Amino acid sequence: MAEGGDHENVLPYATPSTSTIKPITLKVFTSDPSVFFEELFETGKVTTAGQIKDVVLSRLQLPSNSDVFSLWLVSKHLQLQLKPYHCPCKLFKRWSELLTQFTTASYEDIEAGDEPVLILQRNAFLRIEEEREMLSRLRRPEIMAVDQIKMVVNLLYCEARDNVIRGRYPMTVDELHMLAGYQAAINVNLPDTATIDNLRPHLPSLYPSHMLDKGVVTRVMGLLFGSSGIGLEDSIVESYKSACRMREGCDPFYLKILYLQLCWSKPFYGSVMFVGQIEPSTRLIHRVAYQDQPITVAINPDCIHLFDAGQPRETLLYLTYDQLSWAFEPCSEEGENFYSCLWVEFDSLIRTPNGEDQRVAKRIQIYSRQAPMMDAMIEHCVEGINSREAALQQDEGDTLDSHHVWKGRDYQHRKREPQEDKLSCVVIPHDDVQRLTLESNF
Repeated sequence: MAEGGDHENVLPYATPSTSTIKPITLKVFTSDPSVFFEELFETGKVTTAGQIKDVVLSRLQLPSNSDVFSLWLVSKHLQLQLKPYHCPCKLFKRWSELLTQFTTASYEDIEAGDEPVLILQRNAFLRIEEEREMLSRLRRPEIMAVDQIKMVVNLLYCEARDNVIRGRYPMTVDELHMLAGYQAAINVNLPDTATIDNLRPHLPSLYPSHMLDKGVVTRVMGLLFGSSGIGLEDSIVESYKSACRMREGCDPFYLKILYLQLCWSKPFYGSVMFVGQIEPSTRLIHRVAYQDQPITVAINPDCIHLFDAGQPRETLLYLTYDQLSWAFEPCSEEGENFYSCLWVEFDSLIRTPNGEDQRVAKRIQIYSRQAPMMDAMIEHCVEGINSREAALQQDEGDTLDSHHVWKGRDYQHRKREPQEDKLSCVVIPHDDVQRLTLESNF
């Protein structure tokens, strides 16, 4: 699935009109499929995302100034987080154009109709630390009522669960079993003594598809060869019983917190997923035909991940913003086979023949129609980091030196032409990096 993020320059905003405005009814979904709203807006087709969000938050009885959630336009091929002044109705009309511009969807798919829906979901610029601290504060009743706290947690839980089940988050097998147990105890109405016969019909909603495939293979091998290994079905029963024991004497809401806590431990949590491709290193080509490697680029306010596009997802690279430099290169030619690219440069350590570690600058060129979105999101995240550091210096009473934050450590959060002497050192195994980077060392 091609997914995008916030991209201000391409989205229209509402402007005053002298024509007669006809009221319009809009349907807005949330990350919980059972919670959605149909609202009549007197402002008609010039209704802004901010106005819609305010109404939905009011219906959910949540504070209107909450930054936890944002309004998104979501379809099969593209997801866009809207700013308050963007006008969703105008985007509906331009959706085919946006699909052509920012995705590799075929003409047939676009013509068939990939219509977006409005969804209230997690703000892509909310940091993991902020979410954790926010929920800690919200648990104090003087700040937010219990029902409001449960609504926030439920929406965050539903979105995290969806990302896990769709295989967007690379998790270990043990973690997937644990999360499936939590989810079964929360959502499946079964007794604590449930057996695999009771749980089996629910497995497709508890696990990513690649785990189900693996579970079938394990079960068949056990039947054929008498294997006594613990398979998926045995694991989900144990995980479910363990979660039920945790649930005893407390609200199932507690299990949703546990689910989120495990997700918070993953630095890619809350990332916007973009699609792209990279060329294999010329050292690995050996002058034979090759194809670009499809990848997923996951970006959140704290870091960047590169995932293999297959399932289960493999983490190819993980970098925080103080470990990289980046640059955006627009496409110089027009056509469906020409893409813009995002350059990412970082340091890797290689072991020399004499056993010493040598620092080598590596560069990855990511081709994608969503490269402008990646660039815009990284820019926004980096500006946020710089702003927080500047504010921290002022709070600590230090003399704020603009060169200290923005120039003195140039590797830190600056879009620029990569310069090896200003990069921080990232300890990344050379063999892993060699699969991704260009042959040249800089």
